[in-house]
Amino acid sequence: MKRATIFCLLGFGALCNGQEVRRALPAYAPSVENYQNPSWMDRLPDGQPVEVRRAETVKPPAPAAVLPSPTPSAPPVLTDPVSIPAVSDDPQNIRIAPSASSASPNESALDRANNLYSRKLYDLAIPEYEAFLIADSAAPSRDAALFRLAECHRMAGNAAASRASYEKLVMQFQSGEFAAAGAYRLGEMLAAENLHQPATLQFDLAAREAKEPGVRLAAAYFAARSFEALNQAPSAEDRYRVVMATEGENPYRENAALALVALQLKQGKKQAALETCEFLATTSASPEVASRASLQAARLAGELGSTAKALQLFDKAASGTQDSAVKSEAILAALRLRYDSGDFRGITQMGEGIEKELTASARSDALGILAAAWRRVGNEDQAKRVYDRIVLENPNTASSEVRYQRLLSLYATKDPALIAEVDRFLAASSDPKQTASASLLKAEALFQKPDYAAAAKVYAPLVENASLKPEQRSAALYKLAWALDASGDAAGAIRAYTAFALKYPSDKLAATSVLQRGLVRQKTQAHVEALADFEEVINRFQFSKEVEIALLQKALTLGQLKKYPEMAAAFQDLLKRYPNSAAAAQAHFWLGWVAFENKDYKQSITLLDKARLLDSKNYADRATLRILLAQYQLQDRLAAAREADDYKGGAIPAEVAIWLAQGHFDDKKYAKAEKLLLPLVQNPATVPPAAWILISETRLALARYDEASQAADKAIASTQNPSAQARGFLAKASAEIALRRAASARQAVDQALFLQPEGKLNAEARLASGEVFFLEQDYESAARAFMAVSILLDDPKLTPKALRRAADAYRRAFKDAEADKAMKELLERFPGSGLSAAP
Repeated sequence: MKRATIFCLLGFGALCNGQEVRRALPAYAPSVENYQNPSWMDRLPDGQPVEVRRAETVKPPAPAAVLPSPTPSAPPVLTDPVSIPAVSDDPQNIRIAPSASSASPNESALDRANNLYSRKLYDLAIPEYEAFLIADSAAPSRDAALFRLAECHRMAGNAAASRASYEKLVMQFQSGEFAAAGAYRLGEMLAAENLHQPATLQFDLAAREAKEPGVRLAAAYFAARSFEALNQAPSAEDRYRVVMATEGENPYRENAALALVALQLKQGKKQAALETCEFLATTSASPEVASRASLQAARLAGELGSTAKALQLFDKAASGTQDSAVKSEAILAALRLRYDSGDFRGITQMGEGIEKELTASARSDALGILAAAWRRVGNEDQAKRVYDRIVLENPNTASSEVRYQRLLSLYATKDPALIAEVDRFLAASSDPKQTASASLLKAEALFQKPDYAAAAKVYAPLVENASLKPEQRSAALYKLAWALDASGDAAGAIRAYTAFALKYPSDKLAATSVLQRGLVRQKTQAHVEALADFEEVINRFQFSKEVEIALLQKALTLGQLKKYPEMAAAFQDLLKRYPNSAAAAQAHFWLGWVAFENKDYKQSITLLDKARLLDSKNYADRATLRILLAQYQLQDRLAAAREADDYKGGAIPAEVAIWLAQGHFDDKKYAKAEKLLLPLVQNPATVPPAAWILISETRLALARYDEASQAADKAIASTQNPSAQARGFLAKASAEIALRRAASARQAVDQALFLQPEGKLNAEARLASGEVFFLEQDYESAARAFMAVSILLDDPKLTPKALRRAADAYRRAFKDAEADKAMKELLERFPGSGLSAAP
């Protein structure tokens, strides 16, 4: 009698925990009419259904979370699908093996075997199946008998015999549902023994031949797992995709997706992994799985540069879960992505409050990102406020990094509490790197204060601190040198600059360090050593910007050494290399100075004029004074007068001022003459007699007689030279005559005559004596005094004047004949002078 066979398909037992998953099925008495029953039921002879007793059902543990919580510092990695428990093989998952059709003569043996099998009498069923198989090698039910024989051995604990029967089945039959069932069983065994290559062949056969969708689905999934174990990624991916694409009830879809994501990530296929995560997030029936998939997809999108998409996925992950850890992680990751993508204003606009949706452990991280964003948009005050809040809310747990970032905000806002805060940080921190960085902040704050002496003490131990980056150590050494110099420790500065030049010969500040060392030596009067430093910069760092400064300092140092030709050559070299140098005006000035010293006054004027044109602020007055002196040497009074008018640098040298004033006086420009002379009287003790006399004469010409008389007194008192004193008395006499003070005028004239008994000054004194007589209305005495001048002196200016004044005095004395005689003499001796009006 034909009997149906049973087929029990295990879900994940062999791969996951080695336990078999079995179920009970109702069985009915077999008959020829219902033998081909598609529901694969067995029946007893009386037609009543009987229970086919199987091993007790053992359910595997519930599946673990499909995605782990990602860490805050890195994108989450999907759980390795190998570690995910298999879907349980409950009565709804795996169906019994298909029914068999028995048409051989040995039908009773097969019926007995099936009956014993249905009663769980496996040891008794085995010989019956074997007898059937031996008796009829071509029976239509041979594949069913082979499968049930293998099952009996398996149930009886005969592992080797069971495996041999499954292998015989799949060797003899490559199609049909029993071949599929046997192949699946054999695949489980092979996979459990890590024989994945042959296992893939069996799972593929099962997936191809099984009619039951659940069997095909499970076979495809485990085939993928075996291919993955063999590192045959393309084959594994193909089968995972088949599982994922299967519609309807599909308990393997999520696990297949997770396994595919892990495989894609392992191969670096981030875009493909992103698409798989999005698929899982869309298709998963579990909100938590969907949220975790969205979270992973968001991280991948961020890594691939799709910031907008990543942010959308982070929002989806956060809004689709009730898991506070997942929500917190999604929000925090979105904040980090916004920060990394430069959306600092977007973060600051979110503002404080977003952290309320986060777990306590993530809250300070979110506030830290917000504070950092405030710093990046330039609002250090807001950043400092948020950092203060983090420290206040987490006094014992705030990270050292947050505390250090707070110090940076204090530094940026120039908070006076920074140094004290750094000291507190250093007292609490045990991290060498953070300690070094905080100390560097303190040194920088002291440097900018500026408290160079204190800064130098902090910089000193940092220059060899291995916790700092090389560029930080080099910067610390350079600033140490600068601070030592600024605090007056020139020797220490020279040592530090020397150490920098030796230790960092290729640093961008190498040339600057040598240059600065030269400047320090220059200040300490070590000109020869300074000159060597400047030469090193010029020759060793030919293409650095410091060469320009080195050329300038070289020239100036040569000037200090009084090597003026070499100084001029250095300035010329500077102008040749850097015609637009910021020091061009200075170079022209000193080249003009050298030309002046070499008495090349015309060249000096040209160079000095160029200097003040290039930099009028610094060289207008200095260059003008030199130009004025050069024009004095050239006796170019007109050009010198123009320069004097523009000169605003104080008093002109007395000699030049008197020379220019005399010219103005001779040109009857008395006001200009006085203007040039007035600066001289600011220090009366240094005014030469000639200046006082010229001042007196100028004021006399301006009809300021009292001031003229006073200036004459100063001229007389300032010298013991008879000639100079005589000139002073003559000036005094002229002022007193103008003031009509005859007595004092007479005294001045008498002093002049006494001091100069002969010569031109004597003649001028006699002329003045005549004017005093004239003032006293003693016209005859006046005439005699005037005529004495004409006798004693033959001067083209004084003598004609004396003859005219004599004629005038004679007429006032009613001696017309004498007057005519004087005029006749004037006309004879000085033709044409008689027509001139008397002064």
